[in-house]
Parts: sequence; structure tokens; C-alpha cells
Amino acid sequence: MEHLYISAVESVRKARVLTCYYRPKPGGFCKRYFRAINALLDDGHEVHYLAVLRFPIEREKCYFHRFPWPQGQTETMLFWAIFHALAPLLLVFLGIRWRISHCFAFGTTYGCILQPLRLFMGLPLALFLRADTIENHRIKGYPQWLILFESLIEGIAINGTRLFGVSEVLTQTVSARHRYLKPSLVATLRNDILPVQCKNRTKLARPIRLASVGILERRKNHAFLLECLAELQSEDFILNIYGSGTDKDELLNYANMLNLGRMVKFKGWVTPTEIWSHVDLFLMPSLHEGAPNAVLEALAYKIPIIASDIPEHNEILPSLNLLQLNNHAIWCGRLRQIGRSPELELSRLQTSQSNFSESLVFDWNKRICDSILMGT
Repeated sequence: MEHLYISAVESVRKARVLTCYYRPKPGGFCKRYFRAINALLDDGHEVHYLAVLRFPIEREKCYFHRFPWPQGQTETMLFWAIFHALAPLLLVFLGIRWRISHCFAFGTTYGCILQPLRLFMGLPLALFLRADTIENHRIKGYPQWLILFESLIEGIAINGTRLFGVSEVLTQTVSARHRYLKPSLVATLRNDILPVQCKNRTKLARPIRLASVGILERRKNHAFLLECLAELQSEDFILNIYGSGTDKDELLNYANMLNLGRMVKFKGWVTPTEIWSHVDLFLMPSLHEGAPNAVLEALAYKIPIIASDIPEHNEILPSLNLLQLNNHAIWCGRLRQIGRSPELELSRLQTSQSNFSESLVFDWNKRICDSILMGT
């Protein structure tokens, strides 16, 4: 009996894991995805991945398998049509060729692409969701046919998998959306707060430095922040917007229309270490989220946070740090209150969120390895 147990442990210890993502990109998605791959490698496992471009992971036992497509032409409909048709076949071939024992995906597109491998070889497939794609499409105003197509992809992707979402509301929403296509396991694996070296904060100066961090798209609700700043032009605030995205030009024009040139600066993509030392208060008025990395970074750097009162924020922030979504009067009122007593009010926010977020400090690397290899 002991011999059988040791053999089972060894088989997991020497796992060969296959995953797929089309190309590395900046942002929290790939950062967390690459961290999962590195966690498996650190634990002694072998990782194979199918992609158009090599990931920034040059390590022993990490094998790049190139998808045959020009590197600079991956944002076209033709690419995605061919990728959806050919990648599943290539993954089945790689699974057989390399005797893959486990597979995992970040996102429903890649979960769907890995489903033929799961079915053909009977492999455990762990699927990690970081956002509600269907809700995001609705917010962006995508056509109904595309939303229905994405819903079909999502149903195929989750069927028979071990499904892990970054929030409870996400996993429950996605699994409940499909009546007949169901995962074998539903669980939550939150993003963690990584320890960072925080400098001692100096005494607040004027103007108070507000910040928004994240991709510039509708669900992040930057336009709402600009409207609040327009009502606070007599107050001593400056808003730095970090990030880029499809809505950048529209937001720039809107800021100019509201005469916010003095108060609002668009900074583009900047590394976290260059952001948080220049922030007094972080604002996150999102319409919808998965598990916002920017909020977790602000928590790690002990930056006071005010966020929209949506279910995803409710799971990681206390009520003191949450304000009603899209209510200009409430947001402007709180900012004016902070402007009158910044030291006191920002200290209250920071203490509140610090006490609430202790559960987000844990060994994420171990938990994701367990989730991929054993489904725990």
C-alpha cells in the first residue's frame, strides 16, 4: 500500500503539463499565467506550451512548440479562425508525442481548444477564469450573435473541467449559465497579494495625487472619473491615469472637452514600481471586474483605495472603501471630505483595507500547482 502511495506521488511530481496561449502580452493576465508556469517548473514538473511567439521563460523543462503563423499577424479574424481550427489538432498531437499527463488553460478560448485533448486522452483539464467574458462583451456593446457564439465557446470550455475562478461570483455565474455543460469541480482560487518593499510614506503634499490603473476600456469606467473631476475643479486634486487601450483617444478628447488639462494626465503603461510611490489615493470605479490586479497591487503597497461597490470588489475590500456605482454625488462628496482632512481620511481607508485583506496573503504558487495536478 505504501509503495502504491509513493508511486502516485512520484507520478504527480514528474507531471508533464501542456498549455496554450497565442502570444505573450503586457498586463496582469500574462503575468499571472507565466507565474503559474514558473510555479510548475519550480515544483519540478515539465511544461509544454503551444504559441505563435516564445514566452519570456527560458528554463530547463519548459518547451516551446510554435504555432505555424507569422508573428506579426495575430490580430486578424483569419488568424483566429485558423487558430481555432488547427490548434486543437496540434495539441492532441503534442499530448500523444510528449505523453502529457495534465493540461491547463487561462480563459475559455483556450479551455475550448484543449477540450479535444482532454476527451481523446482522458486527461484532467484545469480551467482558470479571470473575468466574465460574456459580461465584458455586453458592456462593450458587442453584437448579440458574437455574445451567443462566446457563450457556446464558454459552455464547451467548462464541460468536464476543474473550473477555478478568481472570485466566487465569477465561478458561480459562469457555471450557472449553462444547463447541460457542467464542470466536474467548481472552486475559487483568488489572486494573492505579493509582499513588496514599501517606502515610508512622507507627509501629504498638495495637490493630492489620485490614480487610476488599468486598461483603458469601457468597463473600467474612466469617463465617470473624468466627470467627477470636472465637478471638483476648485479642489486640490490631480488624477494620473496609467494604462492604454482602445478608449484612449476617446478619453483624451473627453478630458479636453471637460477642460481637465490641468487636473488629468495620461501616463500610458508604467511598471508598478514607478506608479505606487506617486499615488496618494487609488480610484477604481469599474462597472465589472474579475479580480483586479491593480487593487491587489495597491493593497500590497499600502495605498488607500476607493472602489465601486460591485460584487467582485466586495470580496476583497471592506464597505468603508466602497462607493455606490456611478453616483457622482457620493463620489464627489467623499473626495471633498478627503480633501478637507487628507491625513485622517486616507489613514482610515488604509487601516480598513489592511485588516480586511489578510486572507489574500497565501502561497498562490502552491495552490495553483495543486489545482492543476490534483484539483484540490
